[in-house]
Amino acid sequence: MNEVINNYGFIESLSIIELIATPIYLMIILFWGYVHQQKMVKKYPHYKHFLTGLIIKIIGGLGFCFVYIKVYKGGDTVNYFESARAFSNLLVENSGDFITNFFSSSSHENYFRFSPTTGYPWAYMYYDPKTLLVIKIATPIVIISFNSFLLSTLLFSVLSYFGIWKAYEIFIQYYPQHKRNIFYSFIALPSVVFWGSGILKDTITLSATCWFFYFFHSIFIVKKYELKSVFGILIATFVILFIKSYILLSLMPGVIFWLSYNRISKISSRILKLLSFPIIIIVSVGGGFTILSLIGEFNFESLIKEASVKQNDLKQSYYNGSSFDIGTYEPTIAGALKVAPKALYASLYRPTFLDAKNPQMILSALENFILIAMSIWVVFKNRFFGVFKLLFDNPILLFSLSYSILLAVLIGLSTANFGALIRFKIAFAPFFATTIMQLYTLSNRKKTI
Repeated sequence: MNEVINNYGFIESLSIIELIATPIYLMIILFWGYVHQQKMVKKYPHYKHFLTGLIIKIIGGLGFCFVYIKVYKGGDTVNYFESARAFSNLLVENSGDFITNFFSSSSHENYFRFSPTTGYPWAYMYYDPKTLLVIKIATPIVIISFNSFLLSTLLFSVLSYFGIWKAYEIFIQYYPQHKRNIFYSFIALPSVVFWGSGILKDTITLSATCWFFYFFHSIFIVKKYELKSVFGILIATFVILFIKSYILLSLMPGVIFWLSYNRISKISSRILKLLSFPIIIIVSVGGGFTILSLIGEFNFESLIKEASVKQNDLKQSYYNGSSFDIGTYEPTIAGALKVAPKALYASLYRPTFLDAKNPQMILSALENFILIAMSIWVVFKNRFFGVFKLLFDNPILLFSLSYSILLAVLIGLSTANFGALIRFKIAFAPFFATTIMQLYTLSNRKKTI
């Protein structure tokens, strides 16, 4: 390998090899998807949607590539790819140095095991443990993609689909008569299909969250103690913890409620039932912060300060008018609580059509318009308090909603740019959309009864 490999941060053009290999990869993937669907649908009827979901995900991945190559002309996804490509080249040039680098943390010594002929990882990513983990996750995919950005993204989108599909299967266990609706809200949500298909942190954490949800249900709700489930939930937890630990924190209230559901459901007093939920949130969030602070450098005050700094930065003029403002707040718990309602609304329902300035934002605005319309209808139809009864009768929905709300607040506090907001919120978007869809459906069913 004699050619010098440079990082450009953009993909100028696709190679002939990529253009030839991509249709071949697509045919193999689609053929496998069809065979797998035909095999599984005999026992599980919902698998008739498997290939459709796979095709939608592939379209999302290809669309993601097109936008980042032709419209954005680069970005973090390309930088992740170029960094993983350096690891791929290092494997060919010096497998010993590759193993040393791949299975150890970043250091100056390890960084200079790379060379001009392997290319270098982007330094700001290599020396950040979170982004370095993303690079290492992407590396095997880049290797089997023959250092192709297009093929790497395609495989990334396909592999992320499996976790999403497994989470979808959990929902339809509870609502088998609503398979189609849940397919649209969980698998075919356009913003999630697009932003959850690239080589990004968000794609990995969404998939890991879905796997966590699936294995948690298998172990703790169904009581199916299999080694693969234990191994799976540990890997999913590790990935979430070391890439975006606040997602794990947001999962805790719903997890604890779901585990406690049988006991809580036996409480005869509605008031005590309603009071149990905020108590669970306070205890689980407090306990969650304590646990996370013990196993890593995680502190609530520092989290709020970091969120405030990010939020102020993302409002600056160099983001070309795509920023929004929930108000400046003191980097304290009290300060964050004052703007929490605005942060929540922004994360759940913005951008609106009034905010939209490009096709991607218009698409997201349409999703948000439908969600807010359905949310308002559910609240009025159930006279507000009836919503809580529906939630307490459906613990999986309460889990999803509590996770979505807590994560939405944390994202809203740290984000003031619509581009970042749309991307970050995919971690909870399918769970929130499915919750609203099911509350809407259950409310309609209650009306007909």
